[in-house]
Amino acid sequence: MKKYLFYFLLSLNLIVGSCVDRINFDVEIGSTFPIAVDGHITDEPGPYEIRITKAFDLESKQSLKTPINVRSLLIKDSEGNIEQLARIADGVYQTRADGIRGQVGRAYTIRLELLDGRIYESLPDTMYATGTVNQVYHQFKEEKDMNGASKYSFDVFFNASRASESNAYFLWKFVTTYQVDTNPELFEVSCGEAKCPRPLPCSSYILVNGLLFYAKDCECCTCWVKSFNDLPILSDNRFVSNGVFSNVKAGNVPMNQWTFMHKVHAEVQQFSLSRRAFNFWKAVKDQKESVTSLFQPVSGKIASNFVQVSGESGPIEGLFYASAVSKGSVYIKRNDVKPQSLIPPQNNPFKDACSNLFPYSTTVKPSYWID
Repeated sequence: MKKYLFYFLLSLNLIVGSCVDRINFDVEIGSTFPIAVDGHITDEPGPYEIRITKAFDLESKQSLKTPINVRSLLIKDSEGNIEQLARIADGVYQTRADGIRGQVGRAYTIRLELLDGRIYESLPDTMYATGTVNQVYHQFKEEKDMNGASKYSFDVFFNASRASESNAYFLWKFVTTYQVDTNPELFEVSCGEAKCPRPLPCSSYILVNGLLFYAKDCECCTCWVKSFNDLPILSDNRFVSNGVFSNVKAGNVPMNQWTFMHKVHAEVQQFSLSRRAFNFWKAVKDQKESVTSLFQPVSGKIASNFVQVSGESGPIEGLFYASAVSKGSVYIKRNDVKPQSLIPPQNNPFKDACSNLFPYSTTVKPSYWID
């Protein structure tokens, strides 16, 4: 049996599945194709989502994002509660909004059966109490580029506490949200050597005899854009004292014409982990950091928490885990920039729909956003 290096598309933002990264695994390949599973359950309200894709050979010409549909996918807890997940898209399965919900102290596992008869189960993963994100704060930052020009941004830090001395393993996610306004009514198309106005159907305006007329409320002028940390942020004994993690850097918010058009919502999410889940994320972080090193080879040894219980032998990679969640946030406002003249001016309007300009965006105002 030959060994190949395979890719696994892993959602590093953990919940919304927007920020996708590529992870390498060493797996043994037989006559059946390898699959990758990405999913988790939390103590927050569902639904919870699990994604199943086909892992592939580096030399394969197959698409990076080949979804796999399965015959059945179940999630169960240590108390005997079971729920069948529903397929909402190819390779994407989801619990009901009012279905199973994670509870601290219970262990969770999933069981999936492929169309070719293979059956896999994840090892039980216990949900531990997470503690609290106590404070999120920011610090203005100025740096010089190679030409001596100043670049401005905000570093974001947090203080957090764990629920008990026995809770040692945590992962933090850093999510920023900012509001952007665009002008899709100014969209243009080529007309020979010139540009002609062509307001988008979702804008407020229509074109009548070459003039713009207001027709309805705009459906794509304002959106809220999210960004995520590139590397997993994991608990480190260097930052903990008496059960409190202090002055941990969550990430950086660059200052540009988009981020500070209004303000930035910076949120830190704290996830409790079992030791097995922590080791998985630690291996992912080590691998991603090694990519930037000239001397550290990329490691493919990232342990999966799945076992095969039936069918022809075939590899499976990925992780299903349980986590309690705590959140803390802070707004970074325009008046936090001193002087405000450092904010890049809005000289040129964005002549397109928000969703076309910003892939991780929504036109629905988030529930946490305060105007």
